[in-house]
Amino acid sequence: MNKSNMPPRRSLAWISRDGSNVGASLLRLSPLTSGILLVSLTLITTTSFAQEENDTTVSSFVLDYSPRPIVDEVVINTGETPINETHTIVTFVGNGTMTVPDTGKTFNQTNHGYAIISPLPGSPGSFSSYGRETVLSEDDGNTTSFTFYEIIQSDTANPLGKGIMIAAYDENATGLFAPFNGMIAIGTHKEPLNPEAFLTLWEWP
Repeated sequence: MNKSNMPPRRSLAWISRDGSNVGASLLRLSPLTSGILLVSLTLITTTSFAQEENDTTVSSFVLDYSPRPIVDEVVINTGETPINETHTIVTFVGNGTMTVPDTGKTFNQTNHGYAIISPLPGSPGSFSSYGRETVLSEDDGNTTSFTFYEIIQSDTANPLGKGIMIAAYDENATGLFAPFNGMIAIGTHKEPLNPEAFLTLWEWP
């Protein structure tokens, strides 16, 4: 998957204030189906205004993301097995590229993994997903893995579904994967029933 127009640096801020009027940045979770774990990130920011003379304190906490993706890959389901009435395990394989944040070096990779999906109580069409992905570098033969968590939604307006993902890389990789040791990333997973699904991750530095 080749994306020539890289997105600008993304940031997400939570805004809070004392008193009855509360302004906040909104992190909107978009849809995804249970077919495969994927994710689309939409950031919506609102501004908090001081509306009373005795209510003027505004504080913020900003999360910055790498200016270019560290992972750009395509995955496809290879199996789906119910565990019980509420949980299903999905297996997948894929391929794509990874980019070292500090140097910009890009290399090819293949991957495989699994996700355990379950519906969110009280939110029809929403799911939680967590699992593991193992990645093999085609350039030097080294491997690494990461654990991921997702919130997923799907509805009639977006039957393919999308959601938001966070990932934490293992800390024991060598070779090309060494710069990713212990890295935290946030990303998007799109078009899970295409049947190909598209995963993009950015580093949370």
